[in-house]
Amino acid sequence: MIRKDEGVVLKSARSGETSKLVTFLGRESGKTRLVAKGALGAKSAFRGMLEPGTHLEVVYYHKEGRTQYFLKEAHVHSALRTETYTITRLAATLAVLELLDHVCFWESPEPRIVNLLLEYLRCSTDNDPLFSFLVFQFNLLGVLGALPEFSSCALCGESLNDGFFHPAEGGSACRDHSESSSRRVWMDKELLSLIAKIGDSPVAELRKLTVGTELRKDLGAILHWTYTYHVNDYRLPDALKLIPKDKRATD
Repeated sequence: MIRKDEGVVLKSARSGETSKLVTFLGRESGKTRLVAKGALGAKSAFRGMLEPGTHLEVVYYHKEGRTQYFLKEAHVHSALRTETYTITRLAATLAVLELLDHVCFWESPEPRIVNLLLEYLRCSTDNDPLFSFLVFQFNLLGVLGALPEFSSCALCGESLNDGFFHPAEGGSACRDHSESSSRRVWMDKELLSLIAKIGDSPVAELRKLTVGTELRKDLGAILHWTYTYHVNDYRLPDALKLIPKDKRATD
């Protein structure tokens, strides 16, 4: 059985002496594991094109009686220009790929997620890479159907000028109706305004912004705990550990 798809490499690793094992996120195939036989060989057509973040068109096949897919052909649409990246931008980009590897299901078609990922990878402006990572997390929650309501109190329905977010319940509450919780996050007018802006603005415009460290950390805490409680298999990407702790998006 031969298949053709288009998508992005999430991660790759050596397999044996000369082959690579590639985790590929495709529009039609979803997250798929591909074996690229001989990819590390000096004369391999795959050499250098199976790195994380590479946008590919692939042809792969499945052998009867085997559980693995084998890469037959690959065409590169674009690749990460990591030589132009700061360590913070590189870490944030790797964190996006790692996040998707955690939360996407095997062989479940993900066209909207692939579109979201490509939009992220293609953006050349990135004034605040950690904020860009949070914007991606926010938009991914929308695609996954897990984005909370931030604009009104879940109990009284009144619009929020300030209040608390309760990640376990996945909802917001005004001061009068908020219950004490170790994980609740205070949302002031500035944070609520930023959240509304993320929901209403094009990604390219958001990535021109620079956000204050404390404001970014508060937003990061909301998103991290929302994923923790409401998205299967989520964990904080290890790639964020490449960044000094005082600059990280979440604690």
